[in-house]
Amino acid sequence: MSSEGYLTDATTRHQVYVQRYAGGNLKRVTAFISKAIKTAKDRVSAGLSDYGTRRYTSQIEALQGDLRGIYDDLKGRAQLDLGEFAAYEAEFNATMLGKVVKLVVQLNVPSAEMVSAAALADPLILEARKGAQRISIGGALDQFGTKKAAEIIGEIQIGSSLGETSQQIGRRLTSIHQLHQDQASSLVRTMTNHVASTARMETLKANDDILQGWRWISTLDSKTSHMCQARDQHLYGWDDPKPPGHWNCRSSALPVLKDEFAREIPGSTRPSIGPDGVTLVSSKTSYQDWLSRQPAAFQRDILGPNRYALFSKGELTLDKFVDDNGKTLTLKQLKDLEPLAFERAGL
Repeated sequence: MSSEGYLTDATTRHQVYVQRYAGGNLKRVTAFISKAIKTAKDRVSAGLSDYGTRRYTSQIEALQGDLRGIYDDLKGRAQLDLGEFAAYEAEFNATMLGKVVKLVVQLNVPSAEMVSAAALADPLILEARKGAQRISIGGALDQFGTKKAAEIIGEIQIGSSLGETSQQIGRRLTSIHQLHQDQASSLVRTMTNHVASTARMETLKANDDILQGWRWISTLDSKTSHMCQARDQHLYGWDDPKPPGHWNCRSSALPVLKDEFAREIPGSTRPSIGPDGVTLVSSKTSYQDWLSRQPAAFQRDILGPNRYALFSKGELTLDKFVDDNGKTLTLKQLKDLEPLAFERAGL
């Protein structure tokens, strides 16, 4: 087994730890969300003037200021935590590379300041329902805070306009508390993966003299998106889009050494989760290979009936289910590709 197998092992194991770290960050973020909801409830419990009056407007504006301060604090705390995490990730990746390089090579480790700045400034490029979304971590945090504050104020205004009691409005706020926490989970996990990926890329680019590029590594389970199914095990360059490819993306980037720097290491595996539970497969197994060995019902559940029909007949591979930008194709677009599949097969 080549050094790439060892790197696959290390990368997939480390990605599990990255997700756990994101879980810890989420606890800190949800504390700010709880504070925002409690602040709003306290304002309501203290008494609101009649809806639409000047005093009511003043009370709402004061609450808006309180919420803005809370979400600004959340942004500052999150950026500080992620900046420190980025510096650690750069060190980890340099160490990981050093363990598999065959020749004695002086690896370059970018400074903590440079990696942290890149991780926070480099935009996330994510597949979204309305096309690709491009946003920085700071922008994502600002957007989150603005929307959540507006939703809190909106619930209070709806309740007030309906003449609801303080207790009734309080229940409205309780009802959106869990929703805000769930949305924060997606934000935190995506940002954490983005920082880990950016730190890795900065380290790899600093050592591009010993690397061919990097390989996309997706999670082998039923939750993996069509985009990540298609990109798994493909080789990419420094200017190509990197993980995360969408909100809640769990994929990671695998360094690929040039042949003269690679070395043989005993066999390695990557974990997968199928209908029979957790199993270990060869580190070279792609999502395409793994899925093709799963039961038909499992394949149909993951792909849906239309994609499954094409996949099971061998007419289209997973990389044809998304376009060049990773966006999921519609059924019509898939059908338009059928002639090309037959042409390549000589039919």
